[in-house]
Amino acid sequence: MKRIYPLIISLLTLTACSNKSINATVTAQAEFDKKQTEIEKNIAEQAEQDRTKFEFPAVDYTSPVAKVDLNNDEEIVASVGLPVVQKESGVNRNGEPMTTYYFSEDQRNGLELSLSREFVDVAWKYDAGNTQKAYAVFDDGQRITRALLGGEIGAAIYSSIIKGSDIDAISFEDGTNVNHARCGESMCRYQVVR
Repeated sequence: MKRIYPLIISLLTLTACSNKSINATVTAQAEFDKKQTEIEKNIAEQAEQDRTKFEFPAVDYTSPVAKVDLNNDEEIVASVGLPVVQKESGVNRNGEPMTTYYFSEDQRNGLELSLSREFVDVAWKYDAGNTQKAYAVFDDGQRITRALLGGEIGAAIYSSIIKGSDIDAISFEDGTNVNHARCGESMCRYQVVR
């Protein structure tokens, strides 16, 4: 009997200690879940703030746009249908030479096209407060998107990003790859892999 008491006391001590660690684990998990919920809520709020309140123009299927050769810089620039206002030479994030073409002197409303050996980067900035200029920029963005990607794919990408889709990377049956396609509060952009 004397041997059983120390065994019972040892078991009770172990049980008491394990209950404390279980309680600590449960408390830590609850705190973690609370923090994670707060972070997810903040991310959702940021995404909503980044989303524009601007009514984007729909795809214009009435005017045909010819698809351009992705390896022909002159053809790509000409497909914009606007004169080049400014041209800059530089390098892309991979260190490759890149030329950026600007098609508007207005810094808040305009199309930018950056061409490197690897990518065609397209971005259009718009000021939602000036709907007339913003609509014109969206027409330019839609036109170059359809020219680079073809009518069907271009219209699909344009429609997706103006509706809030954030496309990290997508590949199409014809071998075209599009990266980082999205629209924010004042800019839409995407990248076509050459």
